[in-house]
Amino acid sequence: MAHAGNGHGEIDTAAVATVAGDLTGSRVRDVRALTGGISNLTYIVRLAPPADREAVVVRVFADRDRARAETAALRILDGTDVPAPQLLGHGRIRPARWFVVSTRLRGRPVARPDDPTWLDGLAETLVAIHGVSRHGHGLALDPGPARAWIDDGPSPESPIEQTLWPALERRRPELALGRTVLVHGDFHTGNVHWVGPRLTGVIDWENARWGPAAFDVAYCYMDLMLAAGRRTARRFVGAYVDRAGNVPGFDAWLVMAAMRPLPDPALWLPSYEGAGWTDLTPTLLRRRLGMLARSLG
Repeated sequence: MAHAGNGHGEIDTAAVATVAGDLTGSRVRDVRALTGGISNLTYIVRLAPPADREAVVVRVFADRDRARAETAALRILDGTDVPAPQLLGHGRIRPARWFVVSTRLRGRPVARPDDPTWLDGLAETLVAIHGVSRHGHGLALDPGPARAWIDDGPSPESPIEQTLWPALERRRPELALGRTVLVHGDFHTGNVHWVGPRLTGVIDWENARWGPAAFDVAYCYMDLMLAAGRRTARRFVGAYVDRAGNVPGFDAWLVMAAMRPLPDPALWLPSYEGAGWTDLTPTLLRRRLGMLARSLG
């Protein structure tokens, strides 16, 4: 999840400007680094007239596989009904990093948990992602129950892992249930842009893969429960099921999702605030994650 600092160190913005200028054939006005990414550095590059577009997005990855996944996903999504950035180019950038350049989506993340149309928009868009039938190269198949780390057992320092692990071992075969679809891999409200009441697109495709729909549905449920509570999370799942039917393996994937904020969901607080969740506290996030873990254990 793209919640909290990245730990990469900044890339020379001149190199980012060169990449964007070469790909677009335009003069660069300025480069602005965004905050909030864990696994990448993201830059908004504004272009000078008479460029075809006002700005582009340059994402820089230390992990080549993540850059490849984002590139492959944006290629697969091109020409579909899923609102996503358009891939403009990709390659290598110094020092030992990989970049992906795409168009900039209009809008920003918003939090409207009491608005049924907001939840419906999230659900409809996720159904559209899972309905993409166009296959392509470059995306991995999710390992499901074959994850070797499950055999390692829980961390002795993590009470929540100690609570969840028996359920994970019991439900492990269920991670293979359901048909294989295009999975976003990090579908939460901070990665969905809106302009007013209209959903304008989904960003951050570096975790995309082929896998079961339950991966995304359970992860978004977990994220909404932390941000807004169980009632909102359940309403989202209900809206998804109304459109796509039952989600095989949901309970198993929810156990997996509940481990992703560890060791501390409070580390996600800055990104939640950036997505419009202004009333959260570290104590509330920890309490909600504990409630979820106890309900699953």
